Amino acid sequence: MKQFLHFTIVSLFLILLAGCSVQSVAPLTEARQGVCQALNSLRSAATGLTEIDRETSVRQLQEMRGNTARLVEAARAANTVLQNQQITEMVNAFEEFSRIVDGLNPDQRVGDTAVGLQASARQVTSALDQAHQTLQCAQ
Repeated sequence: MKQFLHFTIVSLFLILLAGCSVQSVAPLTEARQGVCQALNSLRSAATGLTEIDRETSVRQLQEMRGNTARLVEAARAANTVLQNQQITEMVNAFEEFSRIVDGLNPDQRVGDTAVGLQASARQVTSALDQAHQTLQCAQ
């Protein structure tokens, strides 16, 4: 009888433990899918940022940044569960890009700042690609 009681307690514990594991895996899987969707949407917008040249107007750049910022924010929000370092690095790189844009006169062209903006945009896309690979998102 005592062995049966121990067996029952251990069995119940294992069942509860398995149930908790299944429940915690589902939100992580959903979070990863959400992050991958956000990264896929962000990919084309971020690639557009690397195509900035001297003749790009600052107003055009601000519009591009605004469109991309919404997608970056979606990726950041989706990453709250996963806490993926590459996504955090991508968000940080985008914030640096935004600081450069904020320092420009909206009534002018990008001019010589294009080189720095392109380098900053490449950091965003590089971190994005690394996050995409780390999370094994479908391409």
